[in-house]
Amino acid sequence: MNSAGYTSLVFIGMLLNVPTQAQEPVNVNCNADLLCVKVYKGELVRLVVENKTDKPLSFKLFFTTANLRHLNPAKRLLSKPMTTELVSFAQPDESWGYEYRIHYGHESHAHDDHYLYTLPYRPGSTYRVSQSHTNLSTHRYGNLYAIDWDMPVGDPVHAARGGVVVSTYDQSAATSATGSATANHIWLQHSDATIGKYLHLDHAGVFVTEGQTVAAGQRIGTSGNTGFSSGPHLHFSVSSIGGTVLYRTFNVKFGTSDGPQYLVGDTAYQHPAM
Repeated sequence: MNSAGYTSLVFIGMLLNVPTQAQEPVNVNCNADLLCVKVYKGELVRLVVENKTDKPLSFKLFFTTANLRHLNPAKRLLSKPMTTELVSFAQPDESWGYEYRIHYGHESHAHDDHYLYTLPYRPGSTYRVSQSHTNLSTHRYGNLYAIDWDMPVGDPVHAARGGVVVSTYDQSAATSATGSATANHIWLQHSDATIGKYLHLDHAGVFVTEGQTVAAGQRIGTSGNTGFSSGPHLHFSVSSIGGTVLYRTFNVKFGTSDGPQYLVGDTAYQHPAM
């Protein structure tokens, strides 16, 4: 079974009464080189976000346990390096958890539904879709239309649509069933301002740089098994800000050897030979 597509975008922390020095965080969850959420425990529990980039990011934290959901802080718009407290509260008696999501940009954008996407692998090759909106397993919330392809580590990844590279990370060599490891990624901003996200890439498996313009079909990296992943695969989505879960994904159509199609799970698709 393949992993959740929200890896590197969502982190989960489950905390109990952990003895610690008040000035040291008891839990730290970082999203690649973008930001970290740190939990401090003293007289009060404090959740702090440390933004490490000047990229325009939208950020939202959610408590995953019902006893704290009324404390969910408002969405934050981040655009410069800074550290700020999100919320503080008395330590609950029971265990509790949180997760967060980020998205590039501050504005919501409509998707060009007429655009025909290129399968993100070599012409003539075939890969199986292990998860899509038709057989959801781990994709949650705004990741409804994210797609997972079974793809061995090291296989080439190609751009499904042209755009400008707005975020990359390729220093993680770890995978984790709990989501604590960072997924290597590439984010491309398309002409309609939606974001194409390629996740779970291999260590040092990013071949493009931020600010670079890439064309549809161009090789941009290699597949891997990093982050919240139960096996090698490529996770892809097209998203924009919007909804109660911060971002939403779009159901996009791909060109295949059998013609234009919306992809479904448990089905293999061949990239048309050029």
